[in-house]
Amino acid sequence: MTYISIISFTIFFVLIITFAKKGTDIFAPARIFTIVWSLAIGLAELKLSWHQVQWNIFSWLVIIISIASVLLGMFIIYVINFGKLNYSINKTRYLIRSSELNPNVLYKIIIFVFLLYMISYITIYLIVGFIPLFTALPNITRTKWSVFGFGLIIHLAPAIIYFVFLYYLTIRKNISKKILLGLLVILTLVSFLLLLQRFDLVIAIVLSTVFLYYGSNKFKPRNVIIVFILFIAFMYSISTIRVSSLFIEYLYYTSKMKIGMQYAFLTEPYMYIVMNLENFAHAVNDFTSFSFGYYTFDFILALSGLKHWIAEYASLNDFPGLITEEFNTYSMFFSYYRDFGVLGLFLLSMGFGMLVSSFYYKMRRNPNVHTISIYGIFFIVIVFSFFIPMLSWLYFILNLATIYYLTKVLVK
Repeated sequence: MTYISIISFTIFFVLIITFAKKGTDIFAPARIFTIVWSLAIGLAELKLSWHQVQWNIFSWLVIIISIASVLLGMFIIYVINFGKLNYSINKTRYLIRSSELNPNVLYKIIIFVFLLYMISYITIYLIVGFIPLFTALPNITRTKWSVFGFGLIIHLAPAIIYFVFLYYLTIRKNISKKILLGLLVILTLVSFLLLLQRFDLVIAIVLSTVFLYYGSNKFKPRNVIIVFILFIAFMYSISTIRVSSLFIEYLYYTSKMKIGMQYAFLTEPYMYIVMNLENFAHAVNDFTSFSFGYYTFDFILALSGLKHWIAEYASLNDFPGLITEEFNTYSMFFSYYRDFGVLGLFLLSMGFGMLVSSFYYKMRRNPNVHTISIYGIFFIVIVFSFFIPMLSWLYFILNLATIYYLTKVLVK
């Protein structure tokens, strides 16, 4: 273990220990961002795979700029809001419990979004003619299960689950409607699990957890541990369904792990965390030209229909500098760097930190379903910032826009 790993893990555990302090907001953006990246760097520096190499000075510089810029942006907003009235967590929960949502409006929202989802789901099935789980190669066919437009709408599954969660948590009585909505959630979950997609459901779980923390007194350490264990079991079960029983062994050998075969089950979670940073650190050394917003604003180009045309015209390589084709993600900051270089990385990362922190303080000053939900969306981006550029993905922007608009309607 290197001194960098020791420092990173020390930061990680110190911040985890601060959770025990009374009145601490454990979901504050700077705290969560630092926890995520200290853990990721600490694990990466263990170098448990032969695919991992020591990073050069420039790689470290780019990664440090990424992290420091976000924290700087968050600190700027903290200074701006210093001394202003921000409700405590307990007061925030009290205000949410005291407020009333219109049950009829929320119910209609859920039915509307669910109908969009089911119509799109059935349409895609009728066109492609299969369900991934029931095919011989589910891990391959799941990537082909889509039709333009309709394939985007089925990614509203997180919004359905989240709105039903809000209904159960904030609406009193209405038992008959709650039973119906419970059935809709089960149908949504089962139908979406047949597609062998995990990440959309992760979005729903994290978003619901954020609202549970800020909007109720039900968020207790024991409950968190139980949910975390169930979540890990769920994620592992989906992986088991998606691939053959030999996949773990295959991944162990292709990942060139330095640990013994008896620990092969650790390969997937470890490599899926550290290879994002490894690819990022490796790829930044190979750039001589940049793509000027193509990857950062991917969702706009995808929506306009220009994405593939521009990629073909400019001969863009979506996966430059990969260490191994088994792992092809780089962290969210790579999009900023490959589009605009070091200066763009600094400015966009700082802007991201300012944006997230602004929504956080807006929530602390005016806590309601809308402000908590929007911060929850950006909280997800923070948690997975080591992994993927979620703010560049069209389906994530669709969920963000849907939840933003519909929760705004709810609090009017």
